[in-house]
Amino acid sequence: MYSTQYSNLLFYLTGCAQMKGGTRQLLLFLAGYSVGFVSFVLFSDVMRVHVGKNVSPIVVQSKTDTMVANNIPYTLRGDFLKSKLTRCNCTEGKTLTVNFQAIDPEELKEVKDRRKAELQKFKRRKESSKETLLIVNGSVPLSYPAQGVVVAPHEPVYIPGLKVADDTVRDDYKVQLLSAEFGVLDIGATVPNVDVNGLGTTSLTMSSTSLAHLNRQLEFVVYVSTVFDIDAREYVHFVYMQHEAIIPIIIRARKPPILYDTGKAGEIHDKVTAVTKTFLRYGSVRLLLRSIQKYYPRMRVVVADDSKPIEDLQSEHVDHYVMPFASGWFGGKNLAVSQVTTPYLLWLDDDFVFTEDTKLEIMAGVLDNSNLDVVSGLVGERNLLTTRMELIPGTDDDDGYCISYKSGNYGQVPGFPDCYLTTKMLNFFMGRSDEIRSVGFYPAYSRYADREFYLEALGKLRMAACKGIHIGHNQTRNPEYNKYRYGRDQEGNYRKFIMRVNYFRNNADCWHG
Repeated sequence: MYSTQYSNLLFYLTGCAQMKGGTRQLLLFLAGYSVGFVSFVLFSDVMRVHVGKNVSPIVVQSKTDTMVANNIPYTLRGDFLKSKLTRCNCTEGKTLTVNFQAIDPEELKEVKDRRKAELQKFKRRKESSKETLLIVNGSVPLSYPAQGVVVAPHEPVYIPGLKVADDTVRDDYKVQLLSAEFGVLDIGATVPNVDVNGLGTTSLTMSSTSLAHLNRQLEFVVYVSTVFDIDAREYVHFVYMQHEAIIPIIIRARKPPILYDTGKAGEIHDKVTAVTKTFLRYGSVRLLLRSIQKYYPRMRVVVADDSKPIEDLQSEHVDHYVMPFASGWFGGKNLAVSQVTTPYLLWLDDDFVFTEDTKLEIMAGVLDNSNLDVVSGLVGERNLLTTRMELIPGTDDDDGYCISYKSGNYGQVPGFPDCYLTTKMLNFFMGRSDEIRSVGFYPAYSRYADREFYLEALGKLRMAACKGIHIGHNQTRNPEYNKYRYGRDQEGNYRKFIMRVNYFRNNADCWHG
């Protein structure tokens, strides 16, 4: 824009050069004044690009104050934070039961290192991007954290990133912070030339004749949780003149991590327990157990059994749990899964058979090195199964969901080109024991329920189906088994029962796909 004005002005001056007398002198004076004005505008624009705002004595003073802010002294309020934090030291105190006393001293370091490595894996899986600290930097003109401030119940936390960016020289600068319902506001240090009112209340006010001193004081604002809740969200309002920002603070109780010590070697039988549910198919389940013992002779197997009459399956590495007759498919799954003490479990139908292509190490390797919760493979002669199952809201917020259910996947798992993200898979899968237990198997599903576990796992478990892992399928039936699974009258009633459960329990009006 300014280059165009400059060109037009030069063209005008050229025309003026052809005039005579006082008229020409007057026009030249006006043109010269205009050139000076445009030059000033151009210079101001250039400085605006480089400095970020119009250059003026006010700006220089403000920036100088900001630059020296870090040199302003402050006085810590003794052990303010320490007095409000709870810490423990397991090497002190006579009443403590010290867990590592149960570990031989020569083994302690090795176990401690393994535990630390497992803790890091746990954190990588569990830490949410929602807890990433984000600072909104001088946008309104307030700087403040937009997310990532987390505090335990009844504890304090500094609110980082608080700052006022104002280029105008004022006689007084004043901010106010207001908490809502779960805590109060305080400061961890005092700064000279700053008046602070409302310590330990829900309304904290600060004022100063120096913006630099005020911003220094803002570095020590503390939020103190006063209302116990294991998972709540507080909103702190940060007000300056007509500007207001809202700072979310997560109040969350600390939870112990769930770690598994798989030993120094970390062998597959220390990581994985095979689980299955059997009913009236002892020939099939015995074949499965023999095949497991052939390829993984030290792997523990848990069998839940609601058959009648009962045949004993207990052996050195097989734990046989007997249930009341015809207790049910998901009830048996819950029983079997509840007995797993390894980090991973391998779910198997009772008519599967291990082969030389049943490489459990591949499945465990995917889980070890990803944030996936469940990994499946290929069964029998079937192709790899991947499904896109999604909940689609109804027309109104209170309407039930449609469950979209169709073949397909959500792309490859990063770093694992043979694995594809899915929301349903075959019943040959390995998963994190605690994550699968957290979803569970609704025990009312007494017979078949091929989709219901995966429906309840939506949004809770990360799943992938992988090539390169295969198990045989020795599909068997017998008249007594078929009577319970496929009986004509029971078929209609049981199917209706599942639909009623989906309708109410899962708020699903229909399946679509």
